[in-house]
Parts: sequence; structure tokens; C-alpha cells
Amino acid sequence: MRNKVQDLQSKLSHAAKQSLDRRFGALYDKIYREDVLWEAWRQVRANKGGPGIDHQSIEYIEDEIGVEVFISEIREELHMKRYRPKAVRRCWIDKAGKPEKRPLGIPVVKDRVIQAATKLVIEPIFEANFLPCSYGFRPGISAHKAILAIRKAIGLKNQLVVIDADIVGFFDNIRQDILMKLLRRRISDPRVLKLIKGWLEAGVMEKGEYIESNGLGTPQGGVISPLLSNIYLHSFDKMIQMSGIPGTLVRYCDDFVILLYRDGKKVLEDVRQMLSRLGLQLHKDKTRVVHARRGFDFLGIHFRLCHTSRKDAKRKWYCSIWPSNRSMERIRQRIRELIGRRYNSPLEEMIGDLNPVIRGWNNYHTASRPDAKRFRQLNAFVRDRLRIFLRRKYSDQSRGNWRVHNNLLVRLGLHQFG
Repeated sequence: MRNKVQDLQSKLSHAAKQSLDRRFGALYDKIYREDVLWEAWRQVRANKGGPGIDHQSIEYIEDEIGVEVFISEIREELHMKRYRPKAVRRCWIDKAGKPEKRPLGIPVVKDRVIQAATKLVIEPIFEANFLPCSYGFRPGISAHKAILAIRKAIGLKNQLVVIDADIVGFFDNIRQDILMKLLRRRISDPRVLKLIKGWLEAGVMEKGEYIESNGLGTPQGGVISPLLSNIYLHSFDKMIQMSGIPGTLVRYCDDFVILLYRDGKKVLEDVRQMLSRLGLQLHKDKTRVVHARRGFDFLGIHFRLCHTSRKDAKRKWYCSIWPSNRSMERIRQRIRELIGRRYNSPLEEMIGDLNPVIRGWNNYHTASRPDAKRFRQLNAFVRDRLRIFLRRKYSDQSRGNWRVHNNLLVRLGLHQFG
């Protein structure tokens, strides 16, 4: 059943599609509408996340302040124009499958709620302009559609020359002046623009030290950051579209590949120039031009042009996919961490902890119908880790194979990869 927030978004989307260059005013009052703020709160609460620099967690707001009081205070601050964003708490987290770390910005819960409310209002307007080549963090569009687009480009269109690109420090190098100009193309309400500019200029707190914004970047971890990144890189999408390059661009937020018939190195130089207009650069070592027969990784998936073994097949070549090596290593590491040295835990409890992790990884990778060989490898890996766990738990001097024989783990409810 549709609610009032969905009706508002539908009206804004319809108006934006009617005129792709219309500038919208009078949006600020919609951001502090009670139903919009409550929907924003529900989204922030569902995403969980830690406290910002004020140390107020979601649980603290629910138990100590009260959600109704919290929402009422936000409405009052926005209505009276007293709201001021706080600095973002910066922490560093591991990059999946890589030795280096990446920065993560954690705004205070109040800022996250107001960002979510702003996103609810302005996202339908910009969605009307976004091109089909953009797949990341968009409503109703998933990574699986990006994967399907790549398979079609390779398998059906025969676009076998691939530009596998990596932008250097994208979120840290977004030029805020360019971003604000792009926002003004669709938003004329100065109060909304001031809100967004305030978040961009709020700065960060790291180890107790305040670091001012230098006119660059949008904090990774902000609720509105994925939308702002799509608005920023929409200009790149348009450049590719207007250049007439005969190929397929598939972009997921700041990650993208371009699939071509030929002239990969020439197009790569064109792409460098396009991105330089936005103040962005491609990583020299991580960006490459590769043939589909050699394969490449994108969104945790390895794509490769393979020869079919079927004699009666109409097409002798097809695009095969399977989980990338990095994705495989991530799930193995997660399984190792979950099993650990919990020798006091019963096997059933261990299986209960493993199942959500296996199921989540499995749901993502099986949706695209990949090669099943790697799933069998992972099932063998989980079985072996649990065998070692049981052997050590019971000080078994044998190899412990008898403890997991006859599909015991599956009969106890262990979810299987594939």
C-alpha cells in the first residue's frame, strides 16, 4: 500500500520527467515534513551504524531521548533554520581483499536522518536524468543488472576489448564547486543547497583532531553520499554518450568498465581527458585494457570469454562468470573468523552463526547463474574448517573425518553454497 512519502516521490519524479531541465524550488519544507522524517528515521535505524562525534547511538536515542522527541526537535531546528551539521567521525576500515585501508565517515544520527530525508525528496528529481549505464545505489536497480549488461555486451554484441578502470580516491577528490553547480541545474531552493553545502563543508574529526574541508570530497559513509556521487559522475556518463564511442559503459557508483569492439588504448586516453574535466584521475597501475578472453573482475565477479564445448551450439563463444578470487578469499576469511577458537560452542550454534553469512554471499553470487565449480570448493572449505574445529574441540588424535561424514553438517542445517 502506497504511503504519503511514496506519493510525494511519484509526483516529483513525474514532474522531473516532464521537463528534464526544470529547476525545482520549494523543496525545503518537504524535507521536514513529519512523514518524511519518520521514513528517514526508519531507514537510518534499519541501516544501524555507530554513533558520530556526539556519542549518541540509535539505541541511546530510543531509550533515553525518545524517538518522537528526537523527530520533533529535528523538525523544529529545520523549520526555524537553526540546524547546523556536525563534523563527521572518521575511522579506517580494511579494503576487502587488499592490504590498504579506506576512510569511512560516520555522521551523527541527527545528520544521517536529515540526509536521508533530503535524499527522499531530491532523489526522484535526479533519477529522471540518470542514464541506463548507471547501476549503483539506485532504487529498483541492482548489481545483477550490471552483471547482465556486461554478459550481453561480451556474449551478444561481441564487444571484447575491455577498459577496466579505477578512479584514484574518488570520494576524496570530488570538487565541491562542480558538485554544487550540478545540483543547481535541478534545484533552485537555496535552503536545500545550503543544507548540502553544509554537509560537504562540515569537516572530519579523527583521533580528536578537527580537519577542515578543503573544497574537495564527500565523506564515504554519509547517507546522501552515493546519490551525490551519481550526480557527479552523471556528467561523465553524458560525455561518453555524446562522444559517440561505439561501446557499452557499465558504471556502478565510482567503479566502471567500458566494453568496445576495438581501439581500447585510444578510448582510454579520451576517458582520461573526460574525467580530468571533473578533477578526477585514473589509477595508472590498476587501470588496464584487456581482452575478454583474458578475463577481468567487476563487482566481485570474474568475467571471461570462453569457448563452448557443445558441438550443436549456435555460438562458439560465450561469457562465463564466477566469483572473483578476492570475493572467494573474503568469504573464506569471514568463515575463519566466525569459527575461530570457540571450542565451548556447540556445533549447532556454530552452524547457526555461519548460515546467514553463507546465505547472503550465496544469494548475491547465484542470482547470475555462475559456473558451479567454485561453490563446490567453498562447500569443501567449510566442511574442512568445521572438521578441524571439531577435532580440536574434542582433542581428537585422528583426522576427524568421521565427525562430519554422511552429510552430517547438512543434516544439522548447514546452508550450502550454490
